[in-house]
Amino acid sequence: MVKDIVAAVREHRAMRVAFANTHLLYCAARDPGLARELKAFCIVNDGVGVDLLSRIATGERFPENLNGTDLTPRVLDALPDGSRIFLLGATPDVAVAAARRIAERWPGLLVCGVRDGYAGLAEAIEEVARASPDLVLVAMGNPLQERLIADCSRRRESVFIGVGALFDFIAGAAPRAPAAWRRLRLEWLFRLLREPKRLWRRYTIEVLVLAALICRERFMRRA
Repeated sequence: MVKDIVAAVREHRAMRVAFANTHLLYCAARDPGLARELKAFCIVNDGVGVDLLSRIATGERFPENLNGTDLTPRVLDALPDGSRIFLLGATPDVAVAAARRIAERWPGLLVCGVRDGYAGLAEAIEEVARASPDLVLVAMGNPLQERLIADCSRRRESVFIGVGALFDFIAGAAPRAPAAWRRLRLEWLFRLLREPKRLWRRYTIEVLVLAALICRERFMRRA
């Protein structure tokens, strides 16, 4: 996956990357317009919930778990020097701090623009187009970041990656699950314990709804 993204940057090809966690799949199941937009994305699996759904649907799990927090730094490591990076999303302070950290960690890359997620989406789209970036990292959360990527990519043919909470982690504004939790695939539980009011529905009701939809689809095919 890293090679594919880097190749698209090198060759100046358009590419949209989305990490499909259960929340994004749930939103797409409820919104046909979003589902149509996602057909133009390169979609990779993210999280143990998607693995569970895969087992229900096919009897098999994904060979590897991918997420924007782990994969994006690997992409930045592999990009050619001089690549132009635009950061879009998060709060103003977090966006600026993340840009500073990226510039320090990857001095060969050029941060050509930074815009927080609270300054107007139409203006953000225009600013991305003017900056002519090779890679745009969009940290707005699902499904807003995927909708914004779809809109931005109509104005600028760059590589876009929806990175979720990556800016918060890079800027030190939010802690990530300890490595031991991640190895056990319990990062979802760490996040749930930190933000139960916001996340409890995603990790319970939404997963159950998706599982029911998959079971219904399998039943209808057999019938």
